[in-house]
Amino acid sequence: MFTDGKYMKIQFSDLTYNAISNLNSFNTAINKNKSKEVVYFNSSRENKLPFSVPLSYYQVYLPNFTARTPRTCSSDNIELQEKSGDFKIAQFNNITCPSCGKKMMNNDKFIEITNELSQTDNDNYLEVLKKYKKYMRPVEESVFNEIYELSQKKGESKDIRTLLVSLRDKKLPILQNAQMRQVKKMTALSKTLPPDERMVLQGKIKKLKQHIKKTNAEAPFRRKILIDRISKIKIRNPQQYQKLQNIAKNFPTSYDMNSAWIVKYSGKHKQTEDWTSFEIAQRFLSSSVANTDHIIAYNIENNHDDISNYIAMHNACNSQKSNKPFIHWLYEDKINRTKFLQDYFDEAGSVIQQNINDKKYKNYVSLAVETINKAAKGKINLKNNFDL
Repeated sequence: MFTDGKYMKIQFSDLTYNAISNLNSFNTAINKNKSKEVVYFNSSRENKLPFSVPLSYYQVYLPNFTARTPRTCSSDNIELQEKSGDFKIAQFNNITCPSCGKKMMNNDKFIEITNELSQTDNDNYLEVLKKYKKYMRPVEESVFNEIYELSQKKGESKDIRTLLVSLRDKKLPILQNAQMRQVKKMTALSKTLPPDERMVLQGKIKKLKQHIKKTNAEAPFRRKILIDRISKIKIRNPQQYQKLQNIAKNFPTSYDMNSAWIVKYSGKHKQTEDWTSFEIAQRFLSSSVANTDHIIAYNIENNHDDISNYIAMHNACNSQKSNKPFIHWLYEDKINRTKFLQDYFDEAGSVIQQNINDKKYKNYVSLAVETINKAAKGKINLKNNFDL
């Protein structure tokens, strides 16, 4: 994925190209919106698809438009974006993220900061980022504070990548220990499986341990790959299969661990290229762009895809939440998230009163608060402080 100013292009595989090229939803999108702000989809053969789709349709599922790795999305997600992609609350700055409590930014603000970084020397990236700390999620903020403090010491470099690399040897063992704790849980689970399933899983665990113990930057551990491989293991007992999936999903990532963040971005991208200081500077804020989450996970059965089920959230926080039941997500940090949710709705109500002249948003706060109170099964009681 790459950008050209305010627009982005995404390269799809031929398989995905063929799967999405005939979707009626795209043709509908073209007829409804003639905006010049479009996303052009190309196949790996560089053949343009016979349609263009407004960028706003995709900001929900593709918020990290500066990411280096091309992303794919399923036809289900694409069709869904036509409904939730224009959620107006996610298009404002300085609203509290209900997951982590830090402020969210919109795409335009991120582009503005990226442009400012592009006009700045490497050694001054930290000073630019310092102005926008309020948007950094807790992990990014902790890393920023650590390297900024280090940069102020006499004789230390002010280049972001150089600073991260200097911390790598210290942070890698911390990350490896956290990863091995998850491996131990996986090993314990394997002992409860039938012999044939146990043998397969223990073979995977052996290779996993070997990978974790590697210290070179060219062999990064990738949780997504682990989850994919684990999901393909055939375990007949659905409860044990789900436990295994949960263990894999709980491996530490750069989304939730300081050491994982530093190890990732001080290493290699695609095992060949160093992350540049400019790219790393962007990563301090790209995860803070707001997108739209479904309070109750959307699926074909519940068909709950309307404004009463929408909530804005950092795209990284949304990725972490994934499709967890709302009450499970809430209880990961109940006291703080109850407060963050109330702050979010108070601020969203103010934004609607002052900036959004759209009848369907008139009752957004009351409807979404009602959805959350139901999803929380009476464990919290948010207030609608806006009679809109």
